[in-house]
Amino acid sequence: MPYQRFLLTLVCLLAPLSAFAGAPEAISGDDYHKTLASDDFSESKLGKQWRLYKGSSVVKDGVLQGIELEGGGHAAVHQLKTEPYSDVELTVDLKFAGSPSTNLTFNQHKFKGSHAGHLCRVVVSPTKVTLRDGKTGVFNNEIFKKRQAKEKLTEEEQALLKRTQAVFPVKLEKGKWYTVTVRIKGDLMQAFIDGKLIGSLRSPGIAHPTKDMIGLVTPKQSIYYDNVKVRVP
Repeated sequence: MPYQRFLLTLVCLLAPLSAFAGAPEAISGDDYHKTLASDDFSESKLGKQWRLYKGSSVVKDGVLQGIELEGGGHAAVHQLKTEPYSDVELTVDLKFAGSPSTNLTFNQHKFKGSHAGHLCRVVVSPTKVTLRDGKTGVFNNEIFKKRQAKEKLTEEEQALLKRTQAVFPVKLEKGKWYTVTVRIKGDLMQAFIDGKLIGSLRSPGIAHPTKDMIGLVTPKQSIYYDNVKVRVP
């Protein structure tokens, strides 16, 4: 092998993949100073800032347990209403206790430009973390209607769904606590677990300027949540 080709191969092997993939650097937590909301669930019931949608919940021993109602037809959603924001950091401790995943969602209350005002979210399961721009992608009104009606999406719509989400493998244990952080800055959203950057997604819907609701979404049973904190620049 010529020396130049050998050297290039060696550099490719040693350099981090992100250097070639153009992956963005981690958004710094130092960019977020103002606390919009926080809850360590030290009270015996949910505070007034929370709204429970189609689910059950138990607050016990300083922990929130999300539980989908049997026959309810929808995952349990704990909604946290705040003043409007654009860039944001959400931090939450969570522990899997039966549910296949949790959705950490960012919405605008009463926004009609996407289904139920869904804007973007991070889906965390024991095996993968998925970042989604729902406003432009899966919850876009036309795409959502087609999917509900089980209509075939056009090639362009299918390509759009691929562009508006990113999936990253993880290995999380049931019954173990993890600290999950989501940071949004402009059209960039990043997910962290225990301080380590897991993945990034850059997509236009993420930059929606007037988000005002955060959701902890629990399908089936159950997930434990603690130490929720929402900060903005």
